[in-house]
Amino acid sequence: MNKIKIALIGCGGIANAHVQGYCELSLNGLNVFDIVATVDVNENNAIEKSRKIGSFQVKKPKIYTSIDSFLSNEEVDAVDICLPHNLHHVIATRFLNEGIDVIIEKPLGITMRAARMIIEAANKNNRILSVAENYRRSIDNRAIWWTINKGLIGKPRIVLWYEAGWNPIPWGWREDKFIAGGSWVFDGGVHLADLDRFQLGKEAVEVYAVAKLYEPLKKGVKITVDDMTMAIIKYEDNIVAQWLWTRVAPAKHISNRIIYGSKGAISREGVRIIDENDEVKEIGMHLLRTRMLNDLDKGIKNRWFPANIYANTFATELYDFYRAVIERQKPEVDGLEAYKDMAIPLAFYESSLLDKPVYVKDIENLTIENYQKEINEKLGI
Repeated sequence: MNKIKIALIGCGGIANAHVQGYCELSLNGLNVFDIVATVDVNENNAIEKSRKIGSFQVKKPKIYTSIDSFLSNEEVDAVDICLPHNLHHVIATRFLNEGIDVIIEKPLGITMRAARMIIEAANKNNRILSVAENYRRSIDNRAIWWTINKGLIGKPRIVLWYEAGWNPIPWGWREDKFIAGGSWVFDGGVHLADLDRFQLGKEAVEVYAVAKLYEPLKKGVKITVDDMTMAIIKYEDNIVAQWLWTRVAPAKHISNRIIYGSKGAISREGVRIIDENDEVKEIGMHLLRTRMLNDLDKGIKNRWFPANIYANTFATELYDFYRAVIERQKPEVDGLEAYKDMAIPLAFYESSLLDKPVYVKDIENLTIENYQKEINEKLGI
């Protein structure tokens, strides 16, 4: 099995999940990566990740505190970028222009224009660009895709996603618009947008949203991203989604995602179907998983769940990247997929600022960039 030389660029919080993903692959006999370096401006972070990798890899990765030093001393096939959003376009384009394949944490870029720069660099240099979109890779979300595609809930009509709770603690750099680009409805919203697009097999057409900042100061920290967003998304084929995300809803937490069709509904609990007698039949998620695994084409099953890895979605996304690099084929979530995912939550901000619906194509085509303009200007994009 051919190995590819890879380096971990950025060794903060999310990098822990990536390291665990590499470990899971190793434990299951998929020793396909040789992690040669960990790179972070915080040397302690780079040391910590190198130590963890050394616990399952024969040789500990070398430690670097700058990209320049790393590139001067190492030759790699690929890099795994786990950095704040405002650095994605800077670092990814540099590696792509060096002829190095890239897997990068979502969202692809801090703005649509930044993301487009990365895609163009990948295309110009004929490099593999994969975006670490792991939600769709969970066995439950694969089972939801399978259930919808088997027609068990009929024709999809409505998607509801709501995540409302309260958190008074500031969340580091993610509270800064010029570093994060937006709140969790952007950072995590790309996950939900990707799930909608993947499971429905449809593209978003139009968005209307309201975004608010109710608590601009948390524990003395100035907040410059929204803390509540409500949105309506119109998808192709007459499907409508309603999203609510907020962290300023005290005392009563609610969380769920439901897809309603003409014959039933599916959520994380399983599927409820109306039978020919208008009675409700329930199939739990455990049984749906089993039915899906028994029904899937062998090739798809092996690609989705290599070495029967079902629980660690970071491991399966990394292996998908490995196969894309070795086979020189499109990864499951490439730059274009991630670009379309980003356009949906960024359309929320544009719609809210303009106080009117916006077409998602206008976001993708950079026709509307009102919200993103000051980010682009600040970062010189």
